Amino acid sequence: MLWWARLLQHTVAGKTRRKQHVARRNAAMRAAHLRGVDRDTITRTIGLSGEQVRKALRGEPTTE
Repeated sequence: MLWWARLLQHTVAGKTRRKQHVARRNAAMRAAHLRGVDRDTITRTIGLSGEQVRKALRGEPTTE
C-alpha cells in the first residue's frame, strides 16, 4: 500500500510542479518582453512555437 501512496504523491506533485514551472517560465518571458526582448528572440531561445509564445506574452495559458 505504501508504494501506491508514493506513486500517487509523485504523480500529483509532478503535475503541480509542471504547472508552476510553466507559470514561472511564462512570467520570465513576459518580463523579458517588457524589457525590450522581441518575440522572435524569445521564440528562438525558449524553443516554443510562435503561437505558444504569443499566448504566454498575452498572459493566456499555454496548451503544452
